[in-house]
Amino acid sequence: MRAEDVGAVAVAVVVPVLTAVVGAFAVVWQDRRVSRSRVGRRQSAFDDANRQVEFAVRWWEARQLVPGTPEESRNASAITREWLDQACALVVAAGPGALEPERRLSPRRLLLLYGFGRTSAKVIRVGFFAMLALMAVTSLGVLSVALSDGAGADLGWSVTWLVLFALVTLSLRFWAVSADAVRRP
Repeated sequence: MRAEDVGAVAVAVVVPVLTAVVGAFAVVWQDRRVSRSRVGRRQSAFDDANRQVEFAVRWWEARQLVPGTPEESRNASAITREWLDQACALVVAAGPGALEPERRLSPRRLLLLYGFGRTSAKVIRVGFFAMLALMAVTSLGVLSVALSDGAGADLGWSVTWLVLFALVTLSLRFWAVSADAVRRP
């Protein structure tokens, strides 16, 4: 086997492995980004609710210093309760935050073998599987061309197609996840 044949075999093996590694890295990065944005939204909601509660307490204390009728006191009490309920609603709307279990990287998630909610994401996932199969067949073709005696120009084009298919496969994977994420908070 010649040196360029060894290089072609290496490329045929490295490209799918590299595609999987890049996909795994992207899943981990996306999880981290989603987690950080969720924590940030929750922290912002807590800060807003805290400011609203502080204002309601100060307003209530100031209202108690001003003499008024019993009807005015009931109205002030109702307003304060409403503000406190709004602050509580802010925190509840922010979601569970850090109480959610972390999603772990798994082959199931990496290969999109979980349920999607949107039809468009399901269609894109079918394209991802088709490109994944095409990439596997192309890898076998590169190995076949490299191990045969007539490597030549066919080998260069086979490697080019393999790299192109890997890029399209990764793009479809990212697109499917983002299309399904539109539905999820």
